[in-house]
Amino acid sequence: VVSTQSTGTVFRNNVANKGRFITSGLWSISRHPNYFGEIVLWYGLFISAAPYFSMQWAYFSFLCPTATALQICFVTGIPLLEKSGMERWGAEPEYARYVHNTGVLVPWL
Repeated sequence: VVSTQSTGTVFRNNVANKGRFITSGLWSISRHPNYFGEIVLWYGLFISAAPYFSMQWAYFSFLCPTATALQICFVTGIPLLEKSGMERWGAEPEYARYVHNTGVLVPWL
């Protein structure tokens, strides 16, 4: 996640990139690497903590990363960014190629 933040910051701070979309760094393999990292982080915390919960709490605690992933994938994160990306760059052939060739969330999928 730190890598994506620094890559995005460098990209945004370059005046030549104003109004363009990023395709370098982790964005070359995932259109939303920050969200992918966040989902992996929450499931990783669950996996590392679950052995210390009683069985009923382990089942319950699985809901937290799952709810976060569902919200990011279907409610607030990705759908809104995909819509704004299509509105902003949807007419550009380069963006259409990027969308077609780059996984939405999981790299290479």
